[in-house]
Amino acid sequence: MAAKCAKRSPFVGVTLWRRAAAPLREMVKAAGLAGALGLALTALAACTMEQAVRNPATQRFVWYRYLDGEDLRADCAAGSLPRYRFVYNARYQEQLRRYEVVDDGGGGGYLIAQAQGSGNFLDVRLDDVLAPWRWKRVQVQLPPDDYRSFQEVLERSGFHGPAPQGLHLPSAGFYWVAVACRDGAVHFNAWRHPSARYDRFALASYLFARDLTEVPVNMPRPVDPAELVFVRKPSRTSSTRTPVFSLTVGANGLEGF
Repeated sequence: MAAKCAKRSPFVGVTLWRRAAAPLREMVKAAGLAGALGLALTALAACTMEQAVRNPATQRFVWYRYLDGEDLRADCAAGSLPRYRFVYNARYQEQLRRYEVVDDGGGGGYLIAQAQGSGNFLDVRLDDVLAPWRWKRVQVQLPPDDYRSFQEVLERSGFHGPAPQGLHLPSAGFYWVAVACRDGAVHFNAWRHPSARYDRFALASYLFARDLTEVPVNMPRPVDPAELVFVRKPSRTSSTRTPVFSLTVGANGLEGF
């Protein structure tokens, strides 16, 4: 089962945790406990990232780092169980979906599916005004046969090939980003719609079929090219007040954010 973070979730950036912990790390290192402290800080950083993404008020401040797998990269080491992250950007202002697939160490795995829409004000609750924008989350077990199917679909989707370096990923478009830790190494890839490469991304159907969040999938469709202009830094439009940005695929991750 996945490790659970503490319920209390104040937003503190992963980088801030590392800086704040530096003096303590040196003190503990002198005592011969650096390894244990490193593991504790890694777990804390991962929890902090997940908590920040789950909170609609802080999500955008860590979203780029989450897509790049900053927390996953920090936790990736020889002997780690394989872990995969897939994010579907179905126009950032309309819908986001994210999936984590983790090896269970026994031949199978588990899938965590989460979906977030743009929010419906009719769903606002007095005890939680951000409820319409919170992620719907469901975890399911993947038996060995299903987990092997996942690996096969992953191969057919071209995940293990090189990332399309230089590809722009506009927030107003449709695309998938994937980052994984396997055999102690990090691998990153991306697929943007429309393209022949995107059409071969069979993993989308696999994940959607096992997504029990009950949030309808915002399927890809043609988008006005004027909305897909490259914007390196996030900004806000005057009309919709939604974030507008573009990310760029690097050799093994995102760059320029």
